[in-house]
Amino acid sequence: MALRCYPEEIEELLKIWEPYKDKVKDGIMKDAPKEAIEAFEKFKKWAWEQGQ
Repeated sequence: MALRCYPEEIEELLKIWEPYKDKVKDGIMKDAPKEAIEAFEKFKKWAWEQGQ
């Protein structure tokens, strides 16, 4: 089992977009509040930069 600890800023982004994770298809979030979509895009960018 692996435990993941994200930076505080990333944890905040997760709290915003994860309730809408069912709105993600093929790496794109649709039909969710603007704030959730923006948080998802920022998280996705950060994850890409980490090589995840």
